[in-house]
Amino acid sequence: MHIYLRGSGLQRLRLASGLTLMAFAATHFSNHAVGLVSLEAMHRVQELRTAVTRSWPVSIILLLALVTHVALGLYKLSRRETWRMPVWEALQIAIGLSIPFLLFPHIVNTRVAHAVFGANDIYLYELMRLWPDSAALQSSLLVLVWVHGCIGIHYWLRLSESYSRFAPFLLIVAVLLPVLALTGFAVAGMRATDIMSDPAAFSALKARTHWPNAADAATMATLRDIVRWGFGALAAAAIGIAFLRYQRETAKRGPARISYLDGPAVEFTPGMTLLEISRSAGVPHASLCGGRGRCSTCRVRIETGLASLSPPAGVEAATLGAIDAPPNVRLACQIHPSNALTVAVVSRPGVHSPVHVEFSEIKQVIAAHVRADIDGSAIEFASSDIADVEDWLRRQSGHAAKVRDIAPWSYHLRGARLDYVGDRTVGTCVYERDGRLISIFMFPETDGVPLAIRGQRNRYSALTWSDDGTVCCSVSQVTADVLEHLAESWDEAASPLAEPGDPTEFGTNEALR
Repeated sequence: MHIYLRGSGLQRLRLASGLTLMAFAATHFSNHAVGLVSLEAMHRVQELRTAVTRSWPVSIILLLALVTHVALGLYKLSRRETWRMPVWEALQIAIGLSIPFLLFPHIVNTRVAHAVFGANDIYLYELMRLWPDSAALQSSLLVLVWVHGCIGIHYWLRLSESYSRFAPFLLIVAVLLPVLALTGFAVAGMRATDIMSDPAAFSALKARTHWPNAADAATMATLRDIVRWGFGALAAAAIGIAFLRYQRETAKRGPARISYLDGPAVEFTPGMTLLEISRSAGVPHASLCGGRGRCSTCRVRIETGLASLSPPAGVEAATLGAIDAPPNVRLACQIHPSNALTVAVVSRPGVHSPVHVEFSEIKQVIAAHVRADIDGSAIEFASSDIADVEDWLRRQSGHAAKVRDIAPWSYHLRGARLDYVGDRTVGTCVYERDGRLISIFMFPETDGVPLAIRGQRNRYSALTWSDDGTVCCSVSQVTADVLEHLAESWDEAASPLAEPGDPTEFGTNEALR
């Protein structure tokens, strides 16, 4: 399943409804922008647009999309176990809660006025009702709707590596469209006010548009109050349910403990996801998709307590299968621990950002190798096939590094893993020689990793070299001479005329000690 289609059924439904509403908003805002041309052009475009959007099939689709998106948003809000979250997610929730207070009354003034009270809500009608007294509120609604939708689309699209190629263009559109819409709305509002300054013209407009009389206006005002208070009650109920669920789970079950490798041990109340537990405890934890089970960046290795977790199912099973994850790797956003666990966080925040790694000492790469070697997690993807390992590393790290066949030189490929060095996730291929594992961390050259890393620390050696846009940093419990031989073998393997030297040149396992 493509990464854009991952997620539970409710997640995909919420995404589809949001995209439907965003498409409607884009056409509506584009219509506003035509106000920069003329009022007549605005009305012509509106006639074409409403011929589609106010047809019965599309009206039903839009109504279902609105109800579905709001309902699922409130449902997800009611299921929250913690309010610790990334800033972007908090912003999206806050905007999502504020939009209905402005949007629902606007719907009463347009679609309801048209369908129930017979108002002909053309642009001139709306402009005279909004400009200038309600212009600020209407402009705020436009900005909030657009920002809310753009945040959701951005954090959905960025799950794919190809998004970075189109992101600059989409950013231009995301900024330009609301600016043009607001400018068009302002220009058209001022033109309409100027035209309607003539009392006779304003009277003609009221007759033409079936302007609501005093009784209809009072009824519409009551409806606006009802939808505002109604949504406010639903939002308060969702937040209240989340609080009551938390209180109930706290009273029903005692605390348990999560121990993070290279991190704290924290107590938690069962019912929360592991990602929510990490956020509540302030433990750095990557989650590109915001905990929707699509991206796999929140995955953890379960060191102890795996048997207490339910087997992967649904979206978690699909995502883990897509990355060929071993049995002890789970998605933190999908598991609900009920007993003590010991976990290792695979990806730290900043996994997909161009962070420059500083190697003031070689201890960072050596510590990463030692950690993986000691806890038995040196190989996350086991394979001796060069192409398979290259493909796996590219998909997991986003960097297309070359993996060389150096088996003729007695360095045998065993697989790969994702590791983190200096809070930067890095693809790592793993070789073996004479029973010793050798980690080769593969950094893009743009990360600024120096080629001067060479030395030993606590009986571990490290050596770097450059290869086709990649800085390879090898680490192992072998001598520096062995790693130099490995680097030479790596370069020779890149040549079609490569001829291996004596594979016993550096002796056996005993000599490596």
